[in-house]
Amino acid sequence: MQFLSQTTPYPDETIESYLLRLSQDNGYLGFADMADILWDWLVTRDHDLEGAFPNELHSVDVYKASQSSNFRVRALRLVAQLAGVEASEVLNLCWLRSNTQFGAITAVSRGGLLVPRQLLRKSGIPVCTECLKQDTHIPYLWHLRAYKACHKHNQQLTRICGKCDAEIDYRASEAFVECECGAAIKQGPKANQADLKLANALAGNAAAKLVGLLVWFSQGQSISFDDDEFSELFVSYFSNWLNGFEDELSNIVELAIVKQLRPFNHTPFRDVFGSLLKDSKLASTGSQGYNTVQLAIIAFLIKLVEQNPKKKHPNLGDLLLSMLDAAVLLGTSTEQVFRLYEEGFLAAAQPPKKNTFLKPSDNVFYLRQVIELQQSFAPNIPNNQQPFVPPW
Repeated sequence: MQFLSQTTPYPDETIESYLLRLSQDNGYLGFADMADILWDWLVTRDHDLEGAFPNELHSVDVYKASQSSNFRVRALRLVAQLAGVEASEVLNLCWLRSNTQFGAITAVSRGGLLVPRQLLRKSGIPVCTECLKQDTHIPYLWHLRAYKACHKHNQQLTRICGKCDAEIDYRASEAFVECECGAAIKQGPKANQADLKLANALAGNAAAKLVGLLVWFSQGQSISFDDDEFSELFVSYFSNWLNGFEDELSNIVELAIVKQLRPFNHTPFRDVFGSLLKDSKLASTGSQGYNTVQLAIIAFLIKLVEQNPKKKHPNLGDLLLSMLDAAVLLGTSTEQVFRLYEEGFLAAAQPPKKNTFLKPSDNVFYLRQVIELQQSFAPNIPNNQQPFVPPW
C-alpha cells in the first residue's frame, strides 16, 4: 500500500493538520475514512498496533495516546512510510509527553519547546484566514490558548463562526476554511496590541521562558487564558516587573505584622505568604534550576532576613518553613533537604519525637537558616538541582 499523493509536512504544522491534508490530497471522504483503511493495514503488518491509530482527528497526537504512546509512534512511522516522507518529519509535528513538570502540571514537548499541558487548547482551534490563503495548514501556535492574534498578519484569530456561533475547530469540521456548519470562516478584526505582543513572544525565542510565566500568572491572579482581558493584564503586570511584585510581597509582610496572632517563630511561612513558594514552580522554564519568579522571591526574602536580624524576640526572619518550602528556596529536592538536616546544616525548630520522622509538610526549619544556607553556596548550575550533600 502506498498513498498516490505524497503530502509534504510543513515544519510548523500540527500532526492533525498534516493527516487531514493527507486524507484530502488522496481523495478520502474524510480523515475517519482514511483512518479505517490505515487501521486495517497497520494491524495486518503488526498486530500490536490494533487500536494504536484512532479514527478521530482530535485524538491522534502522541501525547494523547496515554500508555500506548509507543505504539502510536510506531503507527505514525508506518504512515510516514506510506506517505513517502521521513518518519522524523511526521513525528516532529507531534506533542510528546515529558517527565518535566511545571509545578504539579505535566508538560509536553515539541521541537525542544516544553509547554504546560494546561496551555494547550482542548476544544476549539481559532484560525487566521490570511495564513490559510497562503498555506493551507494549521500551525502549532494556534493550539496555544494564549496565542490569540496572528503575529504575521496583525489580526485576531477567528474563534467563533459568524453563522452558527460555534467554536471554530478544524478537527471537528475536517475543513480548514469552513466551520462544521459549512459556513466560510470570516477574517478576524485588527489585532489587540496586548494579544499581538504575546503572539510575537510565543512565536519567537522568548517562548521557552514565557510559557511558565503564563501559567504562574493565570493561577496566581485567578484568570483564565481564555479571558478576553488576559493578555492586557499579563502585559501590564510584567511591564512593571520587578517593582510591582516586590510591592505585593511588602504588602503581605505589613499585613502579617498587623494581624500577628502568635510569635513568628511559631508561625508557618505559608500562614503569611500562602502558596507563594509552591506556585513559583509553575514559572519554570522547563529546567530544574531557579526561574525568574523564584529568583525574585529569594532576593526579597534575603532582604527580609537582613532587615530582621536574630534578636531575643522572634521576628519575620524566624518564620517556619517545611521541607517542601526549603527545597524550593534551595533549588534542590526534599531528599537533599532531609540530608542537610541529618548532616547538621539545618536545625529543626522542634526535633521529631522518638521513632518518628520529619514529614515534607512539617514546618520545622527557620527561614533565616535556610536563606543563610542558600547564600553560602554558589549559584545553581543551570538545568540541574543543587547537589548540596554528595551521595557518598
